[in-house]
Amino acid sequence: MQVKSINKNLFIALAAMGLFVAACGKKENTATTSNPEKIQVKVATAKLEEFPMENSFSGKLEADKQSNLSTRMMGQITAIYAKPGQKVSKGDLLIQIRNQDILAKKAQVEANKVEATTAYESAEKDLKRFEALHAANSASDKELDDMRTHYQMAKARLSAVEQMEREVDENIRYTAIRAPYNGTITGKFVNEGDMANPGMPLLSMESPSQWKVYARIPELEIANVKLNDPVKVQFTASPGTEVAGVISEINPSSANTGSQFEAKILLDADAVKTIDLYSGMYATVLHAKGTEKMIRVPQSSLVKRGQLTGLYTVGANNNSVLRWIRTGKTYNDSTEVLSGLSDGEKYILSGEGKLYDGAIVENK
Repeated sequence: MQVKSINKNLFIALAAMGLFVAACGKKENTATTSNPEKIQVKVATAKLEEFPMENSFSGKLEADKQSNLSTRMMGQITAIYAKPGQKVSKGDLLIQIRNQDILAKKAQVEANKVEATTAYESAEKDLKRFEALHAANSASDKELDDMRTHYQMAKARLSAVEQMEREVDENIRYTAIRAPYNGTITGKFVNEGDMANPGMPLLSMESPSQWKVYARIPELEIANVKLNDPVKVQFTASPGTEVAGVISEINPSSANTGSQFEAKILLDADAVKTIDLYSGMYATVLHAKGTEKMIRVPQSSLVKRGQLTGLYTVGANNNSVLRWIRTGKTYNDSTEVLSGLSDGEKYILSGEGKLYDGAIVENK
């Protein structure tokens, strides 16, 4: 009985000591959490403001002046004097096509022209002489008429030979492909020894003195786009670059462009001189369409959790409250808030420590 009494007393004593330790620990923990560390943050106020609105359209950059050079003569290519990337001046010889047969015909035409010219000059002199004889009653009317007929025939033959000469010269011109303007060669489709056929492209070239962007506009937006509207153009390959432009053409039909309308934008000639542009670069065209009231917040203040987007607001007890929001379009470094944040509410831009839901914050 005495042993049992001692064990019972020992158990009671140990239990009491455990309760005392637990109470002390609880008290210490309460004291620790009663003064939590404050996180220094920057706080902003959401504002419902008027913002200029812009539609964005995708487009492609091209030189305003582009040409595919071809010939209307059939012949073998004997020499090519240009290659892609080469800058050429107006009148430079680019391709030579074999033209010996045309040169032989030209020699024949020139010989015929000498003969026709001589005959014409002789007929003209004869006509003047017979006109004088007829005036002196020394030549009959029939003789004068015959001489006039002979003169008209000589004149017609000379004119026909001259027209033939122009035709030959034109054919010779098409055997020597020359640059129609100052520009850059962008494509070569034949090699020396190939046979050139009428209408077949031989070279392509462009003039970078004026740049244009062809943009595709959805049918829901085409009514808001007008000729001479100012736009801003950005390039995927040159981030941060923005060039002013103006809408110069609008195709009123979308039959061949997949239910999208095509607009031509001419870029500011002075602005593009300072940047490197190349045909085929992808572009984004920004077109203003008035203003709209909205709330925007910096993208850096947003919190991503899987498919959810939120931000930290400031609660009544100066604690951070994670609130999920619905966002809209992104504009450079800010995002539109469609719901979840009201005008005049405070939200946290950034903090010096790691924010979490319920953390005590202090605006620095």
